[in-house]
Amino acid sequence: MTTQPQAMQQERRFVSVTLPWAVAGTALLLYLLTLNRGLTVGNLLSVAGLNGLQWQPGLGSPVYTLLTWPLRWLPAGAVPVVLSVFSAACGAAVLGLLARCVALLPYDRTPLEQMAMRNEWGWLTGRRAWVPVVASCVMAGLHFPFWDRARDGGPAMFDLLLFAWVVRCLLEYRTDAREGWLNQAAFVYGLGMVENWVMVLLLPAFVGALMWVMGWSFFRVRFLVRVWWLGLAGCAFYLATPLLAKLHAEMTVPFWPAVKMVLAEQKNQLLGHVLYAREALVLAGLFSLIPLVVMAVRFRPLSGDISRVGSNLTNFSFHLLRGIFLVGGVWVALEPPVAASRMGLGTGFLPLHWLGALVVGYAAGYFLAVFGERRRSFRWTPAQQRRNRIVVAGVHVVLWVGAALLFYRNFPVILTADGRWLQQYARLVRETLPQRAAVLLSDDPLRLWPVASVLRKVPDGPAHLCVDTRLLTFPEYHEALRRWSDGAWPSLPTNAPSGPLDAGWLIDRLLRVAQERPVYYLHPSFGYYFEYFRPVPHGLVWELQPYDSATLLPPVMDRAAVEENLRFWRQTAQGALVQLRRALGIAGSTNLLDRVLVGLRVGRPVLTDVRLVAATYSRALTWLGVGLQRAGEWEAGAECFRQALELNPQNLVARINAEYNRSVREGRPTRVKLSGPVENQFRMYRNWDQVIGDNGLFDEPTFTYEQGRVFAQGLLFRQALREFERVRELDPEDLASRMWLGHLYLTVGHPERTLEVVGELRRAPDRFGLTFTNQIELLGLEGTARMMLGQREETHRLLQQAVGTGPTNHFLLAMCAQVYLRAGDWTNAIPLFDRQLLVMPNDTDAMMNKSYACLQAGRLEEAVEVLNRLLELQPNNHRALLNRAIARLRLGRLDESWQDYQQLLQLYPNVHQIHYGLAEIAWRRRDTNAALQHYEAYLEWAPRQTVEYSNVMERVRQLRGEGS
Repeated sequence: MTTQPQAMQQERRFVSVTLPWAVAGTALLLYLLTLNRGLTVGNLLSVAGLNGLQWQPGLGSPVYTLLTWPLRWLPAGAVPVVLSVFSAACGAAVLGLLARCVALLPYDRTPLEQMAMRNEWGWLTGRRAWVPVVASCVMAGLHFPFWDRARDGGPAMFDLLLFAWVVRCLLEYRTDAREGWLNQAAFVYGLGMVENWVMVLLLPAFVGALMWVMGWSFFRVRFLVRVWWLGLAGCAFYLATPLLAKLHAEMTVPFWPAVKMVLAEQKNQLLGHVLYAREALVLAGLFSLIPLVVMAVRFRPLSGDISRVGSNLTNFSFHLLRGIFLVGGVWVALEPPVAASRMGLGTGFLPLHWLGALVVGYAAGYFLAVFGERRRSFRWTPAQQRRNRIVVAGVHVVLWVGAALLFYRNFPVILTADGRWLQQYARLVRETLPQRAAVLLSDDPLRLWPVASVLRKVPDGPAHLCVDTRLLTFPEYHEALRRWSDGAWPSLPTNAPSGPLDAGWLIDRLLRVAQERPVYYLHPSFGYYFEYFRPVPHGLVWELQPYDSATLLPPVMDRAAVEENLRFWRQTAQGALVQLRRALGIAGSTNLLDRVLVGLRVGRPVLTDVRLVAATYSRALTWLGVGLQRAGEWEAGAECFRQALELNPQNLVARINAEYNRSVREGRPTRVKLSGPVENQFRMYRNWDQVIGDNGLFDEPTFTYEQGRVFAQGLLFRQALREFERVRELDPEDLASRMWLGHLYLTVGHPERTLEVVGELRRAPDRFGLTFTNQIELLGLEGTARMMLGQREETHRLLQQAVGTGPTNHFLLAMCAQVYLRAGDWTNAIPLFDRQLLVMPNDTDAMMNKSYACLQAGRLEEAVEVLNRLLELQPNNHRALLNRAIARLRLGRLDESWQDYQQLLQLYPNVHQIHYGLAEIAWRRRDTNAALQHYEAYLEWAPRQTVEYSNVMERVRQLRGEGS
């Protein structure tokens, strides 16, 4: 190999060795000066795992977790600082590696570069060789997500360090051809896949890069086997967090299921992004992966009989493409809408930004090499020299103006990224909690953990217990809560199931807790807890007060509650909300540089913490605005919605509520309008749960009606009643909401209120536009309500009179029969089913209902006859087959019943009713072995705490010869 000239060796050593260390040192100093010292969204999961805020240890980021595991023995307040220092060191190392990689890039890809190179290795030399190195590091290091993650203490920088090391190894191998670099790359890439699922996505690119640097030698069997085993060794760290979790006292997930959870999480991330974010992935690769593919191609020198025009066009295309890479890379560093961070791809895609900075370095080096270096055996004309100076100056302007804009844009925001936002939120929550120990519920750890951290820092304050409602289905979590609360949380009874607890158990626990301590919800919400507790707002938290037996619906806010909450938000608006508006850029500056940023479609960045807290306040204000509006405080409600939209312009609920509020105050209220699915307006939200959970409660007739319907379908009857009653109030002429009210009041056992709704509708049939079908439905509601109130004779006269007016009306007959059926009046129900079948002989619903009524009335032969006809029409009606099996069993037709049950058993081997029937047949046949087998299967699948279950338990003891 030719020996390099001494001057070139010195240049190369400065650019490729000294400069990377200088860049890393400067970056470390910058990140330490702007170091985060508190809780942020970026480090929250890591700090929670080390400080014990998590119930069970997390399973993500195995290598990072292993490295930071010893920090759990530090004081709680020191953990965020130490993690931030570690991130700063990783960030500085990443930039040092970036500088080294830019220096090692081959700048001999195009014919023009090959003519300008003064060495055979394609290295950039000369007095401007440092510019691409420094520029690329500035583009990366001052990029807002990079800078933010480099000093906040999360795992993002460590993950990126692994990726940067892999790229460095590939470029080092290209320089000296030592396979040790490739061994390192394979092992570290395995570690990277364990840490960041994005590296799994980029695995084909890594294999392609190996083939690029190695050529045909890549296909050597020994090399492939070695790289495979090294990569597998790196991937073995998937086992790290499940192994560490076994050391945790609260860990309840076994080892292998924990490993599967780690792998499943990565698979879900991959599939989710590939299936639903393909466009965002392509855009994120426009200025990172795609330019790298172009850079990898080495064009042959121009030779032969090539026209001057063709040569100029070829050269111009090279210039244009690399100019796009340069300008586009700088623009993407400023976070335009096509940047990965702006498209919601998260910090896992920082490797793409790092590659984008690498591309910026190469593109800058291209122009400096082609237009800034003297070509061998070539002399520039004066015009070409002027052109070259302009191009070089333009490159410098693009780079350093971009760097200045990056610093101007990001530095003021970074100074506020010190954990103040979550801490401020947590302190406001603490101020609104009572002075006695309370239970604080939440289903969102991003909000619960900061509050728990602040509450722990007040040793002489009330011992509030923070509870993650997502974990209450685990019996082990209840035991942990009991230990943390020194026995205040009730232990589970001995008859509690060993598996996940259902809603009934959870509500029972919470009602018991509410007898001893006040219960609060950290944020307004909905769900089955709110069927038993009415929420009362107190600033940022909502007190859950158990409903008494006489209260069905929550009362509107009284004057004291209105004043308390308005006073809280007025005081908060003078402090926290003002700072949030400033951080959100609502009251931003209008100077020249800010206008330039807006023109470039980048603007000022907004911290993730700020967005989270602003969305939290926006949701609370929306719920409060609804409460105020329903209490008649329309002006105060309008102000709440205005502030909610100011804090979160994406708050769909606040926007719709504000528009309706304005229309009411202007004297033009709207009605319920169901022209199509309202879900079409949800846009970024997947379903009702997400819309209401993220934004708040609707208070506009159409959306409130749909909200009530969704609650009713989710069996949240009390909350559904509240919404339909609100529609009843807002729209005096809406029929559908009143029909829902009539049915729901029957469901919750308040037939007298159903009669009130029916009476309201019948008093004004024209106003509500009642049709004959509506009249029949009202008849069913009234009849069922009167039956529930014990007015059987009056109900019978009412139904007989109705049947007399329409003896052949199938819908009328079915409704009257259903009234009797629900009341258990089989004698009057069966003749009506017979009349239905006279009108429509093949009505399978009427046959099914008649068979059920006959079974209950003891008319078994008639039930079998009807079921035989039904099964002729619907051979796959398995419910009818089960009823026929039951009827035949009761008639003593054991063989026929056994055949029906056997047919069902083949389809549903785990249905307890089938095993019960087969056991009863075996018992009557005195086949004790078969009876015992089916009774035991029944006990395995049947619900407990029933009389039938107890009877079967006793029968099993008899068959086993055990005593009672």
